[in-house]
Amino acid sequence: MKAIDEQYLKTPYYGRRRMRHALKKRGYQVSEKKVRRLMQLIGLRAIAPGPLPA
Repeated sequence: MKAIDEQYLKTPYYGRRRMRHALKKRGYQVSEKKVRRLMQLIGLRAIAPGPLPA
C-alpha cells in the first residue's frame, strides 16, 4: 500500500491500469484487481478532467 500511495502522490491522475503498470516497473507483481481494491481501501481515486465550458 505504501508503494501505491507514493506513486499516487507523483501521479494522482493514474487509474488502476496505469498504476499497476507503474508498480510493475518498480518491481511489484500485482494484479489490476488487487490495485483496484487497495486504492479503494486507501480512498484514492484518479483525478479525471471535468466537463469543458460551453
